[in-house]
Amino acid sequence: MSLSMSRNGWIAVGLVAALQSAALVWMIAGRISLLKSGREMIVEVIPVDPRDLFRGEYVILGYTFSGTGDTTLPAGTKRGDRVYTTLKQGEGSKWDVASVTPTFPEKVDPGHAVLSGYASDVWNNTEQARVVGRIRYGIETYFVPEGRGRDLETQVREKKIEAVLAVSSSGEAAIKALVVDGKRIHEEPLF
Repeated sequence: MSLSMSRNGWIAVGLVAALQSAALVWMIAGRISLLKSGREMIVEVIPVDPRDLFRGEYVILGYTFSGTGDTTLPAGTKRGDRVYTTLKQGEGSKWDVASVTPTFPEKVDPGHAVLSGYASDVWNNTEQARVVGRIRYGIETYFVPEGRGRDLETQVREKKIEAVLAVSSSGEAAIKALVVDGKRIHEEPLF
């Protein structure tokens, strides 16, 4: 009887390991698919003061469309709610918010792009009778090779860096590369 229990235990361990491996492969495959086939957008980067000694060397990137706290959000939006931001291209690599909706827009103009994000800060602007806040898209942190973080932070503050985003048809976004003076640097590896 104990032999049967140990065999069942090994089967359970094997099943758990297989499920965890499948989940990891699914996450990696999704990231690779996004970086290979997502719509490419070059966007202006704005400076943000970064520092976290425990997470490795990285640069925090801000975007004009992330909002400085004055982006109009759909009525009833709460912190953590998923929202969809429709962007229209402005001058050069600047993208401006056309609209923010609680669901993915039914029709998207070919010149626009939709990013899926989460409302990170939300409050009511009683003077203008609207809900405002900031939106996070998961593209605010970019890990860089050791020793390059401070140099890149300086270039971000001097507005010399742009980010190349890969955007899926569902609005998911990933940073594909950073661009300095028209030249791609730090291309994101697929693996």
